[in-house]
Amino acid sequence: MAYTISNKPLTHDDFVYLQDQLEKHATGHSIAGVSEMDGFFAAVMSCAEVIAFDRWYPAFWGGPELLPKWTSERDFQRFFDLLVQHMNQIAMLMADYPDDYSPIFNLADDDETLDVVDWCLGYERGVALDGGWTELPEQQGLLHALIVMQTLEYTEAEADNPLAGQDPAQLIRYAALGLHEYWSQQREEEVPELQPVRVDTKVGRNDPCPCGSGRKFKQCCMGAASS
Repeated sequence: MAYTISNKPLTHDDFVYLQDQLEKHATGHSIAGVSEMDGFFAAVMSCAEVIAFDRWYPAFWGGPELLPKWTSERDFQRFFDLLVQHMNQIAMLMADYPDDYSPIFNLADDDETLDVVDWCLGYERGVALDGGWTELPEQQGLLHALIVMQTLEYTEAEADNPLAGQDPAQLIRYAALGLHEYWSQQREEEVPELQPVRVDTKVGRNDPCPCGSGRKFKQCCMGAASS
C-alpha cells in the first residue's frame, strides 16, 4: 500500500534523532550534522535536474562504499522517512512560501551569532551532484559565490570584501532562494512541479535496497556492521 511521507516540519525530537544517527554512522566523509544536512538538501532540491535517491543517498554518506550498515530495520525506516520529510518541507517552502524559508544554521561559539559554514559545506555537496552549476549566468554565479566563500579559509584579502560586516545568515538565505528560483525557471517546462514524495511500500528485508546497490535490503544497508 502506498503512503505519502509528510512535508510538515520536523519536530525537535526528530532533529535530535537524526543528529544521533548521523553521529552513530559517521564515516569522516559523511554529512556530520543537521545544519550540513539542511544545506545539502537545499541544493539537491535546487538542482537543474531531479537528483534521484540512488545518487544523493550515497553522496550523503561520502560514497557508495561508505553506506552505513543498519542493524535495525525500524531505525533505517525512521531515518529514511525523516530525511524525505525534511526534503519535502524544504521544497515546499522554497517554491511556495519563500518568506517562511529559513536555513538551519549552527550557533557559533559565542552562543549569540549564527555559524553558516556547515550549512554551506552541505550545500556544496549537493551542488557537486549536478554539473549545471558550472554554467551559471553572472548574477546567479555571484549568488553561488556568496555560499562558496563561506566554505573557504579566511585570508587577509577577505578584509577588503565589500560584503564584510553584513549578516552572513541573511546573505546565504537570499542566495539560496535566488538560486532555487533560477533553477526552477530553467526546468519549468521540462519537469513537473515537485510534489511530496510518495513511497510505494515500506522497505522490507527482502526488498531491493533503496540505496540502489541492487542487493536485498537485508544484505546491504540492513546488514549487520562488519567487525
